Amino acid sequence: MEDSKLEASIIDDRPIIVSQQEIEKRRRINFDTLGSFAVDNIPSNPATQRIFQDFEEGKIATSKEV
Repeated sequence: MEDSKLEASIIDDRPIIVSQQEIEKRRRINFDTLGSFAVDNIPSNPATQRIFQDFEEGKIATSKEV
C-alpha cells in the first residue's frame, strides 16, 4: 500500500516528445480501445497500464519503444 502512495507522489518530469496533435490522436485511440475492452468485459492490467499512459501522453515516442 505504501508503494502505491509513493508512486503517486513522484513527479514525472520526463519531456513530452511528440506533437500535441499526436497526443490527441493517441488519446482518441486509447479511449476507443479501453471502451472496447469494457464492452468485452476485459480488465486492463494495472501493472502495465502506466506504459500505455506514457505512450498516450507522448513520453514514449514510438510503439516500438513500448
